[in-house]
Amino acid sequence: MVSSADTPRARALGAELRQARERRGLSMRRLADAVGRSGSHISRWENGQLIPTEADTATVLAVLGVNGADRDRMIELARDAADPNWVAPGVDKQLAVLTEYERTAKTIINVEPLMVPGLLQTYDYARHIITAFGASSRGEANQRAHVRIGRQHVLSGNAPKNLVAFIGEVALRYPPCPNDVMVEQLWQLRQFSGFPNIDMRVLPIDRPAGPALSGAWALIEFARTKPVVQFEHYDTSATITDARAVSRYREAVDTLRDVAMDPAESVELIAEILATKERSC
Repeated sequence: MVSSADTPRARALGAELRQARERRGLSMRRLADAVGRSGSHISRWENGQLIPTEADTATVLAVLGVNGADRDRMIELARDAADPNWVAPGVDKQLAVLTEYERTAKTIINVEPLMVPGLLQTYDYARHIITAFGASSRGEANQRAHVRIGRQHVLSGNAPKNLVAFIGEVALRYPPCPNDVMVEQLWQLRQFSGFPNIDMRVLPIDRPAGPALSGAWALIEFARTKPVVQFEHYDTSATITDARAVSRYREAVDTLRDVAMDPAESVELIAEILATKERSC
């Protein structure tokens, strides 16, 4: 049994194992008894703190009735789980691990120069973005938009996560969606700005921000485990946990704070752009 050091694939495997167990209706104790392991093993596998061997993973999947492509994918995750970084074609490949990161995060710092961050999107805005990103059908776009909106529960409830959102002014003025959709989106941003756990900052067009010029990224920090950097591009997603690389993104956040508008200025600009777009509806 090899320690995972909390890698992206270990988190993804753990999240999928937990979901499969819950679908089967088994407690951790009953699963542990069935595979000849302790409840602690099951818990640590599911939270990514330990990597189950391929043989252990296969045994668990057999008990849970996971077969076919799902089984093959999870065995592959177990095989490669020690790798500290992960690049995967197809953004949905890492959705389980991203959801797990957001669920267990303390602070999420999202840098989006060209669009509204996913955790702040309306359903219609998300659907247009997902369609532009190459969804194969309207049904797929609708389904993925519902999943994205469902992830927003981490911003409310009894233990809401802290979100720091750096949003490019370009994303607000020149949206990749119809005007009426953007009006609804801007209204939602104004509502989110009132949440005490959300720090929203606009990156002005006339203030070059180097750390945002290369595209979108998120720095996700946890209470007890090391931070990660998450990327989501057109048809590829990536997760980085290498300490040296992550530290550079932490430094980049300080640079962006110096360049960005403060929250009050940001809300004022959002209101100004909203008023302009409402007049053109």
